[in-house]
Amino acid sequence: MADKMEIKCPDLCRPGGFHLTDKMIELCGLSGNGETLSVADIGCGRGGTVEYLKCRFPSWVVTGIDPDPSVCREGLILPGRAEALPFSDGSMDILIMECSFSKTEDPKLALKEAFRVLKPDGWLLMSDMYARKKAVKLDGLLGRLSMIESIRKMLVSAGFSVLEMQDESQVLAEWVGQQILDGNREKLCRILGADRQTLREAGSGYFICAAKPSDLWETLHYAEKNSPFYQERFRQAGISGIGAGDWDSFRKIPFTTAAELRENPENFLCVPPKEIARIITLRTSGSSGKPKRLFFTEGDLLRTADFFEKGMQYMVKPGDRVTVYMEGPGFFSIGGLLKEGLRRINVEVTVHGLIRDMKEAARDGEGRNCFVGVPSQMYGLAVQAPELRPETVLLSADYVPVSVKRYLEKTWKCRVFTHWGMTETGYGGGVQCGAREGYHLRDGDLLLEVIDPDTGQPVPEGEYGELVLTTLHRRGMPLIRYRTGDLGRFIYTACGCGSLKPRLAEVEGRLDDVMRLPDGKILSMHILDELLLSSGIIQDFEAFFDSAHGILKVAVMGLTEESAVSDKNAKEVAEAGLKQYFGDSLCIEVEEKNISPYIGSGKRRLKSAE
Repeated sequence: MADKMEIKCPDLCRPGGFHLTDKMIELCGLSGNGETLSVADIGCGRGGTVEYLKCRFPSWVVTGIDPDPSVCREGLILPGRAEALPFSDGSMDILIMECSFSKTEDPKLALKEAFRVLKPDGWLLMSDMYARKKAVKLDGLLGRLSMIESIRKMLVSAGFSVLEMQDESQVLAEWVGQQILDGNREKLCRILGADRQTLREAGSGYFICAAKPSDLWETLHYAEKNSPFYQERFRQAGISGIGAGDWDSFRKIPFTTAAELRENPENFLCVPPKEIARIITLRTSGSSGKPKRLFFTEGDLLRTADFFEKGMQYMVKPGDRVTVYMEGPGFFSIGGLLKEGLRRINVEVTVHGLIRDMKEAARDGEGRNCFVGVPSQMYGLAVQAPELRPETVLLSADYVPVSVKRYLEKTWKCRVFTHWGMTETGYGGGVQCGAREGYHLRDGDLLLEVIDPDTGQPVPEGEYGELVLTTLHRRGMPLIRYRTGDLGRFIYTACGCGSLKPRLAEVEGRLDDVMRLPDGKILSMHILDELLLSSGIIQDFEAFFDSAHGILKVAVMGLTEESAVSDKNAKEVAEAGLKQYFGDSLCIEVEEKNISPYIGSGKRRLKSAE
């Protein structure tokens, strides 16, 4: 690697300098190991980054593009504009725009051009200033300060997936501070085209971004060509050959439902059965009805291992030991994929499986740094083995009550993280980072929409609705606009970790697990979890609802099986809490019962009483 100090560029006027250039390259995992890549720096100025990249990556073919003819040099910098790039379709591996996107005359056209010239697996790397408070038009070097959500929407509209977008405002503050110390305050204002008050009102920030041409458009073509179900679906909707960035046509595709998936799952397949590595059968909570069957190729499931490898690094470090209390031990089970992902970062994994015996589960947890498990089972394990000391716990596969998180952190003195995912997402969906301010999603593999479950229309930004899933790399059984039944919303504010991408807020339960009572109150497992598990003396419960007679039957188990007094207290507390919340809406019946920790799939549901 070339020493950065070998590159002399006195005219380089950019926050972060080559450090942020390196960081953007790291975001997309490019190592430069002898690969011959076609790279263009758009709006390169005098070519500082061009020369730096040529020196650092000798095998790369790096070209600068700039509209100023005075900086053009044969073989190094070509004349051109971002809105009309001098490259053929699908010819470039990397496009770089450092402090140049904000200067484009037509940013939407510039992004359309970038999409045109990039290869399907190419990268668009951007660093620039943005407005954190309000957008402003400038008269100098930048041209404009846009809100970050406006920039992200322009990228998505042009057909890109934004895989990384991080706040780097600290380097802007340091850069401005240095300019002031060097006596360049007035010169700086002239260069930026705004006085200090304007910049202060805009809330100037700085970001870096790594985006790729979205695989959505290829997925649509792939499904239309290979899936009998989607061939017919597209034909009936009068939609065919949707082009990149054609979101209007995409939103005309009818939703896929769980009922359709149950009716004829093989009709969704895009590959011969011999290419399927795993079939997962999901049965309904009732006693009748067809199960859902989901088909995955080996490649489909290994992409989940990739996600686990990255996402688990928020919770573990090389050399740690993890116990997984989820389905296993097969290679393509949840436990097996976690084991594969963590193996790559030198983390030892024991796959215990879903808990059937608390004493055995406790033995497998001794001396471990991290537990991964279902909320109700981790709660039960903490009750039975409070002496365990995992540093972190990841809760997954079901709604996570706040009371459970608090109990685990208090009892085990650990940090609790949560994960959102479902079998339809290939297990992995989104995971909390160290800031624990929402789920960072698998944006390269999944596209999520939030819709009004009654109208099917998008909800206003930040509001709750039903999550709709489109898979972007699934080869065996792609799902397009699939109604998950989960209730969620997006968070658009910056995360504490510095990420500027939208995140998924904690999911509020499932539509099929929520019932509205005649007086308007809501009955759901989510509500019951918070009411009962927050009591501090109820270890577990089961709930049955007789909707015909308005009777809620609840079986509770206290913190200890030996103490009849404790069981009685659990019953009394449950009765009091439920009657206080529901009042006369329901007839409440509570009984004491020993409840097995083993719960099959790991999901707890409000069942219909038989």
